[in-house]
Amino acid sequence: MNMYRHLPPLNALRAFEAASRHGNFTRAAAELFVTQGAISRQVKNLEDYFGVKLFSRGTNSLNLTDAGHRLAPSVTAALSSLDQAAQVLLTDKSVLRLQVMPTYAVRWLMPRLPDFAQAHPAIDVRVTITLHPDQLDTDSFDVAILYGDGIWPGTQSTCLSQECLAPVVAADPRPSDPRRGDPERGDPERDHRVDLGKSVLLHTTTDRRDWPWWLKKMGMKAVQGTEGPAFETLDMAVRAAEAGHGIALGDLSLIAEDLHAGRLRLALPNPLYTGRGVYFVEPSPTPENPALETLRTWLIETAPVTSRPERAFL
Repeated sequence: MNMYRHLPPLNALRAFEAASRHGNFTRAAAELFVTQGAISRQVKNLEDYFGVKLFSRGTNSLNLTDAGHRLAPSVTAALSSLDQAAQVLLTDKSVLRLQVMPTYAVRWLMPRLPDFAQAHPAIDVRVTITLHPDQLDTDSFDVAILYGDGIWPGTQSTCLSQECLAPVVAADPRPSDPRRGDPERGDPERDHRVDLGKSVLLHTTTDRRDWPWWLKKMGMKAVQGTEGPAFETLDMAVRAAEAGHGIALGDLSLIAEDLHAGRLRLALPNPLYTGRGVYFVEPSPTPENPALETLRTWLIETAPVTSRPERAFL
């Protein structure tokens, strides 16, 4: 006899719970390390399973329906109960709650974290995504990996990589692109560069502050830098650049693999250190914690290059 014949798929429940808590498919996708489309499909699967709409979708809004409001608390409670049961079985492990920015998580940390788990099986690293490093609750994490200037009240920080921004585009522009140079005529190096004034600028922040700042620092007054699509994360903007939709400002320490693999190239040889970077952040004072020290050492040893990363790509 099947005692749980009415249970829907667990992955669909996780997607729904994250979306209902965040009120946003993008942030739910970042938390679960999947695409926004995957969250949307899982929620649709759950709606088809129950035969009701769980969210009402507007142009710029996502709200729970009455059915969604009835379901959400039970799903959250059930997943929380499962998490607590799992913790009981992991009591022989050292648990570290790690908060991390989505771009660093997707582009660098998560592909390497299995190596850490294999090398240190007694340390259980539990990762959650944070989109607001300026709103830290030091009671909610043991360590965080954040972007900024290294100064957060009530914390101590260690630099993992210095931010070095450079304009990047798809490595193989489409021949129909009028901005593409002809390497058989004139100066190949000049032809390889891109005219920013005639290009679509992809913004790594929704307030579009990245390009105006970079252009001002470079003394390029002829380009405004405020137009073009804006994305919530650097990773999204860089992926749009890879797809040939424009030029993004990429942090060389985080896109090195894309440059080496030929998915991206420098649009201009003008990298610029910003004075900011990615930091390993701990609440201060931090009690002695061997697991935390092990993770800190591993991250420092395996962090993206911080010393003149642009030289490898010029």
